[in-house]
Amino acid sequence: MNSYKDLYKTIEKLINNRNISSYQVNKDTGVSYGNINAMRRGERAIDNLTLKNAEKLYNYQKQLEQENK
Repeated sequence: MNSYKDLYKTIEKLINNRNISSYQVNKDTGVSYGNINAMRRGERAIDNLTLKNAEKLYNYQKQLEQENK
């Protein structure tokens, strides 16, 4: 991870990606389905994620980007 800004934008990209379901993100990362859906609905801020969950979502999005190259 390079910076907070990079972390935030990467997680935001994942949250806004409607090509992957909240269920799939939950299944692949272990981050709760409820948290993912709440972020997608704007009811929870990325800023309020635990560092552990932020790292999981960041790494998952980076993995998706590598697979799609």
